[in-house]
Amino acid sequence: MKSVIISNFHPIQVGTLFDQAKLNQYTKFLYYHFQNLPKIDASGNEVNEDESVSFKFISDQVDKYSVSPESINCRQSIIFEEVEDFIENIMDITSPSEYHFPSGFEVKSGHSFGPKIEVRMEWFKRKMGFVFDAFYSNVSARPENLIHVTCSGYSSPSVAQEAVIERNWETVQVTHSYHMGCYGAFPAIRTASSLISASKSNGRADVVHTELLSAHLNLTEFSSANTMICSLFADGFIGYSLYEEQSFLNDASITEKKGLRILAFHEVIIPDSLEDMSWDLGEYNFLMTLSKRVPVFIRKNIKSFLSTLCKKGDIDLEEQKANMHFAIHPGGPKIIDYVVSEIGLSKEQAYWSFEVLRGHGNMSSASIPHIFNEIVNDSNIQPGTKVVAMAFGPGLTATGLLLEKI
Repeated sequence: MKSVIISNFHPIQVGTLFDQAKLNQYTKFLYYHFQNLPKIDASGNEVNEDESVSFKFISDQVDKYSVSPESINCRQSIIFEEVEDFIENIMDITSPSEYHFPSGFEVKSGHSFGPKIEVRMEWFKRKMGFVFDAFYSNVSARPENLIHVTCSGYSSPSVAQEAVIERNWETVQVTHSYHMGCYGAFPAIRTASSLISASKSNGRADVVHTELLSAHLNLTEFSSANTMICSLFADGFIGYSLYEEQSFLNDASITEKKGLRILAFHEVIIPDSLEDMSWDLGEYNFLMTLSKRVPVFIRKNIKSFLSTLCKKGDIDLEEQKANMHFAIHPGGPKIIDYVVSEIGLSKEQAYWSFEVLRGHGNMSSASIPHIFNEIVNDSNIQPGTKVVAMAFGPGLTATGLLLEKI
């Protein structure tokens, strides 16, 4: 097998980074609006009633179940951009009844959960071409392969194919790596590495993530689970490249030879867990389920899983873990804590997992590449440091990468 390097990380900001406290407050306004809509009687007429759910009750519940600003400072949430002025400047000085609403999310007769899935997919197609434009403004030469990763929006031809067509790159091979949720970076990197290993010319493989998760927010459901989802997930976009190592070192256009060498992959579907995490198509949006058993599965399986991953790279986890850095997908602050505790790490060894969550929220498949970018550019993490990366997703699938910083 050829030695493969991951490098050229370019995080891309498409929209505003909203303050988490303000997004949580805006969620309260949304819930209040929907819980107090006029009721419809048997004749189809509106029946105006007194306030059915108080704003104080809603506020207390959101404060209880949402991810706090201490864990997430800010997030991208592109669908709220047109009400940015309200969120940033008006919300604090107005009442919940004087409400500014994002266009398209009005609840109409027969559409009780906002816009249907085709409208949300149209938002995705309209916005995501910018991500490819931004990435390729930094990367001039065409790749041999382009892999598009997303779990939040689809079209055919895809936005990746459109990006290739616009650049007249007729020979670039496009691969779609879709709908795997939070662990989606790992199969994409595995695919890119295999394509490079099979390439006679050692051509570069680019990976671009477009996660427009805000398009799937359910703004109408006042529940503890939905409150957690609405306060945790964020939009995230990033591109990066994979190279055969000698081609990477010989490429004069790459002035900084920084990156991560791939040492080993590992992936398993945890037994008896198929119903515990899902990401399915719904009439209005993609639907997520997450059972309370997921942390139990992680605690029970993570040590043996990572030991097997490291063994594939001829490394003993217990002997060398003190000198490693850990890229843990930030499914939430407690998930990182569970892994740190179970493996016996210091929080500093997972520093960038906490920081990416704090600065961006859970960006699904785009989260781990953001963590890789920070590790590569962190001068405190020395070349030669082994990096253990892991994520969990529907299945319940556990997937990991063993890397070495160069």
